[in-house]
Amino acid sequence: MKSDQNSGLVVEFCQSIFELRYKLRRMFQVKLKEAGISISFEVLEIMKLLCNQDGLNQQELADLLFKDKSSMTYLIDNMVKAGLVIRKEDEADRRNKRICLTARALDLQNRLSPLAMDCYRCLAEDITDEDIKAGIKTLIKMNNSLAQFIV
Repeated sequence: MKSDQNSGLVVEFCQSIFELRYKLRRMFQVKLKEAGISISFEVLEIMKLLCNQDGLNQQELADLLFKDKSSMTYLIDNMVKAGLVIRKEDEADRRNKRICLTARALDLQNRLSPLAMDCYRCLAEDITDEDIKAGIKTLIKMNNSLAQFIV
């Protein structure tokens, strides 16, 4: 069994992850506002996933973003209204809808990519590749230790 000191460090590490996510989200919101782009961080996350793998279904998006299905429905509905995505019938299962980016979303993504890279460059400024690799390795181990609890 790990010591209480080790557990305390894990608490601090997790709190730092939450803080980083909050600050990164705020940074993106500021950059978006400066660029005159009016989308939420959640929409940005969905667009990023669909840029990497267009045609995911709503449940796959919800799982990847750790969101419940009802909030994902709300987000996708708003993206459809904004002309950023369309729902396409899945050829293998007609009950299933694939979420696909529109040309408008792809144009917007071209404007978003440099903003995102600025944010990530800022994060990487004082960090070595070894630091990043060690952090990834630690997070993978922590995620693996929790895998048994996720169904």
